[in-house]
Amino acid sequence: MFAIANTDLEWFDRLRAHPVPQVINFWTPTPWGLQGLSPDDRFYFMLKAPVRKIGGYGLFVSYTESTASAAWDLYGTANGVDSRERLIARIKNFASKRSTAAIASDPVIGCISLRAAVFLQENEFVSPYSVGHSFPKEVVKYKYFSAPDMLAPALGVSPASTSPFALVTGVGKRQIVSRKERKGQSQFRQMVLANYGYRCSITSEAIPEVLEASHIQPYIDARSDHPQNGLCLRADLHHLFDGGMITIGADMRLQVSSRLVGSSYEGLGGQRVRLPSAPADHPSPTALHFHRTDVYR
Repeated sequence: MFAIANTDLEWFDRLRAHPVPQVINFWTPTPWGLQGLSPDDRFYFMLKAPVRKIGGYGLFVSYTESTASAAWDLYGTANGVDSRERLIARIKNFASKRSTAAIASDPVIGCISLRAAVFLQENEFVSPYSVGHSFPKEVVKYKYFSAPDMLAPALGVSPASTSPFALVTGVGKRQIVSRKERKGQSQFRQMVLANYGYRCSITSEAIPEVLEASHIQPYIDARSDHPQNGLCLRADLHHLFDGGMITIGADMRLQVSSRLVGSSYEGLGGQRVRLPSAPADHPSPTALHFHRTDVYR
């Protein structure tokens, strides 16, 4: 099961413009009573007119109802607004367009919690109609789909990405496709960095401009873009990891190649690697074993 929901452009643009929190709130100005999704079902953002395309998605966590102030206390700027006052003002604005009744000072809203959210660039947007999923203009809230999810592959993401990572066989395009040309790279980066709380898994560096998503098993094709095949690393450590100069042991401690003896990196050896808070996002033991045996030198 997956869902497509009409998505406010201001909410989308605000969250896309900043590092995406691990959990965000897709709030609804009135309770929606969402009941048809299970944890980790994909929830797609159908951007409202004039765009009318899928601009991203998140993995479903839960649906609750609360006052706007409680939602601000719980999610903060992960509500897609900069302040409690702005959140309440936006809710009241939506409500005033749909009813002439008096609006509560602290209205009750729906809170759709999503994790590992991805916000795409304009050239990556996909129309659901282009992959056979109908979403008529008459749908004002959301629509469930039980058919196979054709949006995921169109966006460069495997529909089975919530299953454990399995090593990708073959040589694919590993040697001939640059990172900029690989479909799905922005999604992969956002997912991995969000899973690690926008901190390097080795140094805890938190400057977004120097953080990168590294593939543990080197990239082969879109199947490689699984969150369990990713690590959030500072750019220089990413290069060392890809080059086999550092790796991660079965005890989740950093191993440093003898080639780096005498360098500033030698002192990082033995350091425990920071893991995502959700066990489902932890790096794949199979991928790490592959890196130790086939990449590390």
